[in-house]
Amino acid sequence: MSALRISQVSSIEEMEAVSAFLCKVWAGGPEVVPFDLGIAVLHVGAYCSAAYDGDEMVAASFGFRGVFNDKDILHSHVTGSFQPGAGYELKQHQFKWAKQQGLAGITWSFDPLVRRNCVFNFAKLGATAVEYLPNFYGTMTDEINAGDDSDRLFVYWDLAQGRADGSVSPEAITVEIPEDIEALRRTDLAAAKAWRVKTRETLEPLMAKGWTIKAMQDRTHLLVEPPK
Repeated sequence: MSALRISQVSSIEEMEAVSAFLCKVWAGGPEVVPFDLGIAVLHVGAYCSAAYDGDEMVAASFGFRGVFNDKDILHSHVTGSFQPGAGYELKQHQFKWAKQQGLAGITWSFDPLVRRNCVFNFAKLGATAVEYLPNFYGTMTDEINAGDDSDRLFVYWDLAQGRADGSVSPEAITVEIPEDIEALRRTDLAAAKAWRVKTRETLEPLMAKGWTIKAMQDRTHLLVEPPK
């Protein structure tokens, strides 16, 4: 059993701590979740939880309610972690919370070039990418993403189904993603941007036509499937 303690945020002090924690995760960029905004949306039904190892906060997640494809959902805006496994436990907590609230699904976005996040979202959680969002947040300035466009995959986690169907269409195409885009940004930003353009030019037109992603091949390639 995990030694982590997961607690939902309910006070100004706790929200301030989460806001400060997320600024440490995405150091050098703008404030990720201003604590006053966090408190305001929590008051009207948003979600925010933190994971603690003893008294130390090691992960946090913040999201708010919305509508996607005419379904009431929780949009998980940000989840950050400094401890392996803590992010997964927070997502499981989030899943249970959203289901108890009677919501249909959870959505979030992530960088398709970050291989470990692709493995986490597809292989571990079983979510499905349904949209490609080019430069969604504009050019990033934090230490992790500095200088790169903020292209994102938008994923849907069906609360009734749980994990996506693991079968893969024979018509699926493979799209390679780099081994470590974050390291490449630091050493060769031009090469990192070339990966971005290549991936965008492949995925954006396909996903605009209804293609989706729910699995990987050898944890090195995305498997992009045609609409059923």
